[in-house]
Amino acid sequence: MSVVRRLVSTRPAYREAAVAAAVQLSVAALGFTVLLVVNHHLGHGVRWLLYRWDSGHYLHVAERGYPSALLYRPDGTPEYNRLAFFPLVPALIRGVHLVSGLPHAYAGVLVSWCAAAVAAVGVYALVRSLGGRPGAGYACVALWACCPYAFALWVPYSEAVFSAFLVWALVALVRERWLAAGVLCAFAGTVRPTATVLIAALLAAAGWAALRRRDGWRPWAALAVAPLGLLVSWLFLGSRVGRWDGWFEAERAWGQSFDFGVGTLGVLRRILLYRDLGAAGDVRQVGVLAVVLLTAAGVLALALDRRVPWPLVVVVAGAWLLMVGTPGSPFSKPRFMLPFLPVLLLLVARPLGRVPLGVRVCLYGGGAVVSGWYAAGLLVLFDGSP
Repeated sequence: MSVVRRLVSTRPAYREAAVAAAVQLSVAALGFTVLLVVNHHLGHGVRWLLYRWDSGHYLHVAERGYPSALLYRPDGTPEYNRLAFFPLVPALIRGVHLVSGLPHAYAGVLVSWCAAAVAAVGVYALVRSLGGRPGAGYACVALWACCPYAFALWVPYSEAVFSAFLVWALVALVRERWLAAGVLCAFAGTVRPTATVLIAALLAAAGWAALRRRDGWRPWAALAVAPLGLLVSWLFLGSRVGRWDGWFEAERAWGQSFDFGVGTLGVLRRILLYRDLGAAGDVRQVGVLAVVLLTAAGVLALALDRRVPWPLVVVVAGAWLLMVGTPGSPFSKPRFMLPFLPVLLLLVARPLGRVPLGVRVCLYGGGAVVSGWYAAGLLVLFDGSP
């Protein structure tokens, strides 16, 4: 980490931070507009769209709270239950609703867009902290904002809020600001259970610093604080149904128990052998295959790039292992990697940042249009949770 310490630059100036947020919001606005236009053309209202899939679960929790019991099927497995959704995003939606008077659905959109802008500034700061030029930082932000699954940053999903905490925790981690990294990890643990990979990376980095007796008490404080959000979320959700393992029991219904990749290998086998290719599923299956294989290649490339600190490699590698090791909905795997994508984009952001501005604008604009069009398929037309 000593090399990283020398690479660290100062915080992005306010102007640069504003530009990074503006880049993200501009690209998102174009993609979201395309999504709304296609959704309207297909005969659906905006409110109907915003309650699709995970958005509906978060919004219902914000409106009515968590259930007070777990229901079971005749075979003994639990029914689908909103207890599986972590509490911070519904709390933020409810808070914005109470303060602003906006309907819950629009309050959820506001939460996602604000969080995505904060995350975009963090992505820019991460690139700059690793010695990247401003153009590389903006390129990384724009590519992240127009990726095919960027719709999760526009609607009341948890990805935007989780990305904000994740990216800024990584910034604090590479700058060796241990206490800030620990606090941000704790907040990330109240948003998504995938915070486990971020916590693991922080525990490894802070533990190594503590063993080497560097930075005094701060690494020890980070070790103590980082897991708190995740533990509190598990206990809080379990308390809703009167059992400490309530979240784990509810999660069984969603097929998210770790199976060491058996389920994912079955999905990949069917894709590679062209089996079970429904009319609505073939495009997404190609995306799943690409994400699994390209992320693995990206992790290897990051590991070979001496400019990338090893904790960032650990985070993405851990996310890949968790994505592959849990079956769940196969079509959700690309969305699962969305918050971690900026780290992988470090590989292409530097060369892209040197491309002429006009070329980049066309690339980002075209990507936003395609992202919005594809989002309409994911949210409106295709069967299965995206």
